Amino acid sequence: MNEALKRKESDERFSVTYRITVYDNRSIDEHARDITVEQSVEIPHDCIPDEIHERGIVGWIESIELVPHTRNQHDVVISYRSDNTAFSIPQFLNVIYGNISLKKGIKIIKLDLTSALLEVFGGPAYGIEGIRALTGTYKRPLACTALKPLGLSTNQLAKMAGEYARGGLDIIKEDHGMADMAYHRFVERVPRFQEAVREANAKTGGNTLFFPMISGGFDEIEQQVALAKSLDIKGILVAPLLVGVDTVRALARKYKLAIMTHPSFTGTHFHDPAHGMTPAVLLGTIFRLIGADISIFINSGGRFAVTEEECQDLAIALRGTLGHIKPSFPCPGGGMRLDRIEAMAQSFGQDTVMLIGGALMQHSRDLEKSASVFMEGIRQHFGEERRAVAH
Repeated sequence: MNEALKRKESDERFSVTYRITVYDNRSIDEHARDITVEQSVEIPHDCIPDEIHERGIVGWIESIELVPHTRNQHDVVISYRSDNTAFSIPQFLNVIYGNISLKKGIKIIKLDLTSALLEVFGGPAYGIEGIRALTGTYKRPLACTALKPLGLSTNQLAKMAGEYARGGLDIIKEDHGMADMAYHRFVERVPRFQEAVREANAKTGGNTLFFPMISGGFDEIEQQVALAKSLDIKGILVAPLLVGVDTVRALARKYKLAIMTHPSFTGTHFHDPAHGMTPAVLLGTIFRLIGADISIFINSGGRFAVTEEECQDLAIALRGTLGHIKPSFPCPGGGMRLDRIEAMAQSFGQDTVMLIGGALMQHSRDLEKSASVFMEGIRQHFGEERRAVAH
């Protein structure tokens, strides 16, 4: 980040809204004050020099409000100096939730960031409009599926990819469990899958995109991305909490690739209603900020426990106004079926990527047919507009 901008923004503050659940006899003011110190100077209150307070290094309590219909929950807004983050993603996460993640009863429900921090994050390279330009598809949700299961031969999976593409799907991603195993070598499988999709596109006149799963150590990730670029692959799948949140930001900034994020390893933030981060904050705001053009999340009505309200809040976080940051596609998945298309259409509207995986295999062994049924289900609700594809 530009040094002059760092100096200019150094006295600006960003804020975090914590929902604090009090389990002991201490007051909410004491709990809030402890967070301001724990997440900044991390020494006893009576040891903090006056100068540190005067410079605003310690967090400030901006407001405390009792959550309606509760006795022991409060929404507490705490602000921190922007430069406490060192204008880096790892330190930003450390400031907002580092040590207090080890406590209990503290849940992040909202972030309000400064322009300097928004510049550090950068956001998606493509966003909703950019992804639509890559596919040439407008005025309807995009359709996505996953290549699985693990253990099939490369030829078998490539055949599946070709069938899905001939059926007209917009995006075919690899399963997030597909890494550089001995039986699924990246350098062997990815060229085959891309070629299968390309051949199908040439036959149908379609424009299905293939997104390989990027994983492993940083050196491996760089090699995988380089191979993907050499094959004219337009996007990748990555799990930020597996490879590192700032790794995703770096990929979004360095390479001209669309990024689809997977929520693997995030679930522990969501299962305790009184602790962690909301899906809207982590899978919505934070993943969007680090560069997710498409953020996969677990939809209600699938095989995971999540509420409709949480899903709606997440979609708002991905598509709502956030400074100069481009909006991202919400991608509901996790056990979705073909008979859920109407419900997803009503819940999320046209600026959505619908992800249906195993249910397409259940519908028919003819995967081209299953993909066609998926596409027809979407078009029944939205229609479709096709435009020239951006290159």
